[in-house]
Amino acid sequence: MEQITATRSELLAGRARLDLARRGRDLLEEKRNQLMEEFRRAAEHVLAQSDELDQAAADARLALVRAEVADGPETIRSAALAGRRTITVGARPITVTGVRIAEIEYPRIGLPRFDRGYPPTSGSPHLDRAATAFEVQVELMLRLAAFEVRLRRLSDEIGTTTRRVNALETVVIPRLQQQIRAIHSRLEETERQDRFRLKRFKERRAAESSGESW
Repeated sequence: MEQITATRSELLAGRARLDLARRGRDLLEEKRNQLMEEFRRAAEHVLAQSDELDQAAADARLALVRAEVADGPETIRSAALAGRRTITVGARPITVTGVRIAEIEYPRIGLPRFDRGYPPTSGSPHLDRAATAFEVQVELMLRLAAFEVRLRRLSDEIGTTTRRVNALETVVIPRLQQQIRAIHSRLEETERQDRFRLKRFKERRAAESSGESW
């Protein structure tokens, strides 16, 4: 069992620690609220862009089918091989509500018609429409991935902050309150004993002065 020193200074120190723990809890709760608001905004982006990505994927598939019908599968495959390129994705650290998050960076996805790698005369306008549709889809995928990274990081930080709040609320603060009550109780008991001893001492001195014996 933890030993408690029942002194006035220890009582004041315990109260100071309790006040610090309460202020720490309040600050963490405020941080958690801000994180949850940022999480809500990021989640709204993810949901909205998920729907947008689904629509873009459907549009790209339809554009591809039309291009294959108009130009033939061989022409489409040849254009796809000629236009194939590597997209370099990086990350840079940003701070959101005090939380460091890796933000995904990527180059411009959509390219002008003459920069796609295949000859502009190799197919019908349906080929260009299909290429544009898939560029839009890739752009949305990367944008959605960036928000999903933010969402996961915020979720992890909310969990960590919640555990800290719970530890202060259910462990640290109750323990400090119990210690303060114990110190206060012991001090009161000590004061009662001191008053009793002082009263007996006065009574004894009074009795000695009057010649009475004990």
